[in-house]
Amino acid sequence: MIFGAALLGPECRHGLSGERSSWLLFVVGLELPVPTVSVLPVSSVPEVFDRWSPGERSELIGSEFLDVLASVPDPRDPRGRRYSLMALLAIAVLATAAGMRGYAGFATWAATASDDVLAQLGVRFRRPSEKTFRAVLSRLDPADLNARMGSYFTAHVASSDPSGLVPIALDGKMLRGALRAKATATHLVSVFAYRARLVLGQLAVAEKSNEIPCVRALLTLLPGSLRWLVTVDAMHTQVVTAKLICATLKSHYLMIVKSNQAKILARITALPWAEVPAAATDDSRGHGRVETRTLQIITAARGIGFPYAKQIIRITRERLITATDQRSVEVVYAICSLPFEHARLPRS
Repeated sequence: MIFGAALLGPECRHGLSGERSSWLLFVVGLELPVPTVSVLPVSSVPEVFDRWSPGERSELIGSEFLDVLASVPDPRDPRGRRYSLMALLAIAVLATAAGMRGYAGFATWAATASDDVLAQLGVRFRRPSEKTFRAVLSRLDPADLNARMGSYFTAHVASSDPSGLVPIALDGKMLRGALRAKATATHLVSVFAYRARLVLGQLAVAEKSNEIPCVRALLTLLPGSLRWLVTVDAMHTQVVTAKLICATLKSHYLMIVKSNQAKILARITALPWAEVPAAATDDSRGHGRVETRTLQIITAARGIGFPYAKQIIRITRERLITATDQRSVEVVYAICSLPFEHARLPRS
C-alpha cells in the first residue's frame, strides 16, 4: 500500500488507469495454491496515488510495507539467490496494480519497468523471469503471508478510524481469470474496511459450500481489540451470525432483510411505514437517470424476532430514465443493532 504508486514511475509502460475510484490490489494474482479455506492478502494504494507525482524520488526501502514483505520467510536456500523475496513480492503487487496477472504478467511488468524503479528494490542487471516467479511464489505459505499483511492493514485501519467503531463490509465475488483445474472460478469472500479502502483478508469458499461459513470464519479472525460495524447482504442475515457479531465481537451489524428470512420480512413490511417520516433524502443525477433515495427508520420492538435488533430501516429508491421517461421503484429493508442515538449510518 505505502510503496505502490511510488514504484510506478513515468518510464513504466503499465500504469494504472483512472477509471476506478478505489484501487484494490488483489495479491490472489500470485496464483498461490488455494486450499479449502485459504486466506489471500489484498492491498490498496489510494492515499499514495493522491500524493505521488511522476519523477518524485521515494525512500522505499524504509517503508513499513516493504518491511512487512521483507519479514516473509524465504523458502529458498540462501546460496545462489539472485533476487530478494521482498523484491519479487513487491513486483507482484505492483504488476497486479497495473492490471497484470499471473507469473507471466509479473515477468512482463519487471521486463518493462525502468532501471531506477527496480534498483530501488535491489534488482539490477538481469530481470526476474516467469520461471523465477513461479518457482519462488508457489512455495510460499498463503496463511502466513496473509497474517503478516493483515496485521499491517488492521493497524492502519485502527489508526484511520479513531472513533472506535470501524465499518466493514463482508461480501463474496467470483474472480475473473482465476480458474482451477476443473474450470471452476475461484469464489472468495473478503472483509473490506471502506473508510481506509483496505481489504483486511479473504477466504476461498470451499466447493459444495457457500459464503456463510466463510463469513463466520472471517469474523472470528478479526481482532477483538477493535469494535466493528459489520455490513452484509441478505444471505448472511442469520441468527448465528448476528450473535457472533454482537455477543462474541462486542460489535454491531447492519443486515439486509429479504425473502430468506420470510417471517422477519413479513413483520417488517407490515409496520406502519406510511406514518413514518423520512429520516433522510438524497437525489443524484447522472448517466441518463435521476435517482431519489428515501430513508425511514423505526425503533425495533421485541417482537421483531431477530437478536440484538435496535433499528429497522426502509430505503426506497425511485429511478427515472430521462431518455424514455421510464420509472421504477425499489424498496430495501434492513436491520441494525446500533441504537438510533449511536448510529451514523455510512452512505453507500
